[in-house]
This record gives sequence, structure tokens and C-alpha cells, in this order.
Amino acid sequence: MSVGDPLVEDLEVDDRELAAAAAAGDRSAFESLIRRHGPALHRYARRMTRDEAAVQDIVQETFVAAWRQIDKFRGDASPRTWLFAICSRKVADSHRVKRAIPLDDRLIDPVDSSASSDPFATLSNTEFLGALEEALAELPPRQRAVWMLREVEELTFPQIGTILSLSPDGARGHHHRAKTTLQQRLERWR
Repeated sequence: MSVGDPLVEDLEVDDRELAAAAAAGDRSAFESLIRRHGPALHRYARRMTRDEAAVQDIVQETFVAAWRQIDKFRGDASPRTWLFAICSRKVADSHRVKRAIPLDDRLIDPVDSSASSDPFATLSNTEFLGALEEALAELPPRQRAVWMLREVEELTFPQIGTILSLSPDGARGHHHRAKTTLQQRLERWR
């Protein structure tokens, strides 16, 4: 039985075990890490660049870099935090190469109007999501990154600090400023 077998996946193999197996050359273990963390990295990259072609490249480059460096993974942070740190650097690299063109970027899919019998609620939700998207796009990149990692990916401030090369208090400060700005800009929906 290999680490990448579905039976082993069902047993919730620890990420650190998968990273150790991948470092030993087990491609299926690395593929398991990709399946586990790929969607979250994609969400994060999409919120930070908003150019779907660049997002795909960033996530792919993240996993290529991770595969090349997996034998150097020391385990100081969790594999998830380590992958987000690599992804964060790839996002920064992509911004240095070119500025992304903002495209439609939703935190969640728009509410399906057929799913709700209340047209006012549907319209209100759609307007709120649009306003949230605008407000997020106006945040400085570091504040937006911290807010996304905390509120969407549910990472801790020490993990966010590791990912973005900040102290936990620095991450907390960026989060506080982002949250305050968003609250001010979205006051009408309170």
C-alpha cells in the first residue's frame, strides 16, 4: 500500500508524512499534497492576481518549485504554510513581471436567483458581493493577502507571518487595518 493509494488518503495521512514520503521520491505522496492544497492555493492566487492565466501559472510554478525543494523541507512550518509561502513569492514575482488586469473575482459564486424566492435578498446579496469585491481590490496588496489568508483560508497569524515574511503581530496589524477599511466601505450593509 503506497501513500497515494485512496485507502491511505481516507486514513487522513498527515501532511508531514506526505512531505517526508515525497522527499523520499514518492510521487503519489506529492500528488496527494497537490490534491489537498491545490484548491486553496488557487483561491489565494486568484484573489491576489485576478488574471486566470497568471493564476494557473502561479499555482503550477508553486508546485514545481515545491517538488524541486521538497527534500529541503525542514518541517519548521506545516507543509500547507510552506506551500503558501512559495505561492506568495510566485504571486509577488508575477506582479514584478506584469501587473494583472482585474477580472471578475468572486469570493463565492453569485447567489442563484432560482434558489431564492426573495428577489430583494438575491439583489442585495449580489450588490454586497460586488461592493466587497471592489473594496478588496482597493486594499493594498499586503492587507488583501493577509485578509484572504485569515478570513478565507482560515490560517493563523503566525502562519500568515511565515507565508508573507511578517511577524505574527505585523500580520495581525495588516488584518486589523484591512478589516477596518472593509467595515467602513461596507457600512451600508451592516
